[in-house]
Amino acid sequence: MPPRLTTHLKLLALSPRLSSPCPPLCRRLTIVTASTTSDPLNSQKAQKAILKAAHKRKTTSFTATDTPWQITCGLEVHAQLNTERKLFSAARTSVTAPPNTHISPIDASLPGVQPTLNPSVLLPAIRAALSFSCTINTHSRFDRKHYFYWDQPAGYQITQYYSPLAARGHFTLTPAWDGVDTPIQIGIRQVQLEQDTGKTLSAPPNNLVDLNRVGAPLVEIITDPFPIEDSEIAGKALAKIQAYLKAVDACVLGMEWGGLRADVNVSVAPRGSSTLGQRCEIKNLSSFKAVTDAVAAEAKRQISLLESGKEIVGETRGWDAEKGVTTRLRGKEGEVDYRYMPEPDLPPVDIAENAILKIQETVQMLPEEAVEKLVNVHGITWKDARTMLALDDGRPMAEGGVMEFFTEVTKVVQEYLENQKKHVGDVGRVAGNWVLHELWGLLTVREIEWKDNPVDAARMAQLLGYLLADAITGPTAKKLLPRLLTSPETPAEIIKRENLAVQNHTDDQLAAIVDSVLATPKGTQVLEQLMALNSIAGPKGDKKRMGVKSYFIGATMKELKGTAQAKVVEQAVNRVLKEKGVALN
Repeated sequence: MPPRLTTHLKLLALSPRLSSPCPPLCRRLTIVTASTTSDPLNSQKAQKAILKAAHKRKTTSFTATDTPWQITCGLEVHAQLNTERKLFSAARTSVTAPPNTHISPIDASLPGVQPTLNPSVLLPAIRAALSFSCTINTHSRFDRKHYFYWDQPAGYQITQYYSPLAARGHFTLTPAWDGVDTPIQIGIRQVQLEQDTGKTLSAPPNNLVDLNRVGAPLVEIITDPFPIEDSEIAGKALAKIQAYLKAVDACVLGMEWGGLRADVNVSVAPRGSSTLGQRCEIKNLSSFKAVTDAVAAEAKRQISLLESGKEIVGETRGWDAEKGVTTRLRGKEGEVDYRYMPEPDLPPVDIAENAILKIQETVQMLPEEAVEKLVNVHGITWKDARTMLALDDGRPMAEGGVMEFFTEVTKVVQEYLENQKKHVGDVGRVAGNWVLHELWGLLTVREIEWKDNPVDAARMAQLLGYLLADAITGPTAKKLLPRLLTSPETPAEIIKRENLAVQNHTDDQLAAIVDSVLATPKGTQVLEQLMALNSIAGPKGDKKRMGVKSYFIGATMKELKGTAQAKVVEQAVNRVLKEKGVALN
């Protein structure tokens, strides 16, 4: 055997170094146990149907506050990393490809093949660990975890157990963000790289196997045990983990695609006990609701056994969503059962300190940080900030996203107003309203995806700059925005060509236009209504007269074609009406 080599990650080695594509023979490799029917193998439709049905059912939570028992929970989260290729082969990662079309010889465990680490998986894995403030280990190793199942052809899984990629991190559930009563800090024991297994589908009388997923790069996040009073805390903890992974672009596949799955350990002990109870593990939970429901059911089951004088047996259990119960799968495996051993075919992974520091600099803000910045720096509401984050699929400042667009628009508008020596204190709030409610609303009505938004930040900023500098009126701005969707012209070009800018009208000019509005049949009728309201005194009369008077303001604005500000027009209307004998507040 040649001397063992070490995989060194340098700054220049952060881009993918992929081996040659899979041979055509391997791409056509089909593995089934009985039938070659392709439809059942592609279980995405079935999975989505199951998830949809599960979400329709009411979440069943369990609160232990008023019981003599304390519940402890631990999560083992498996998330598929955001890479194009698998962990140890050049086969592509895909959740939509036909069954058994993305397989390399190593994925199928053909005789004589050996794994080769794809360095590109290290970048998203390190970002994931850093999002939880973990310490990145500059030296880590791979291990073999032995077990046999037909979706794992090698009979073992390559993972990191003894010397993981990262360790000792944490995250916090907060009242404002996660809806918990008090902040809850949850520790991260370790973050490790691991290869995924295949998928099996029971399609009686056949059992089918799809190996597309075998070897897909996973990051496994193992939390410390944490006490919970309500089973919903477990679901919220998993939601927070997924949010962080998406925020740093480590994992883009959600639970709906099977890209993120969770095993949950649950134990129950008498309240005040210094030792944990016997834990049971619930495998392969595929939604936040499933985690909440499964923890509730398992906690109730264990409490019922303990209260009847029985012991809890350590075991691995499954979740039956239809019946709302956990079911025994097998006895709980331990380290001895898995026969962990160092992986002989893979060298250690050494990561340079400067590489870790460089990656740390590029990690995006976490969701809470991004929202707080939008609220505190730009002055938009908490609701609007969270809406922007949701529209960006939970990825703060994603390239080409709504949040990035808003930030750029606000920056340009502020610079323009400073050059115009115009002080406006709520630029961020106005820009937020226009980006979310005007632009996004318009795109939604016209069924245009945000990624296809034809209004660039520069033209949007110019429109809002003119509006806030009182160069155009609000109605004019609202008329211009739809035109920017279909025309490459700038707002300045359209305003100049069509003479839409606000003009300095004299009092006499404005009075003449108001008089012409009052002289119309409709104007004469409305004026009579106003005169009839003169007899109503106090706030009630003022309110009624204001409602009727608004007709003259709108009609005058229409005659001026948006070349005067509403407040200027209202002042002119008030002067003319007062001369006519209308009582105004």
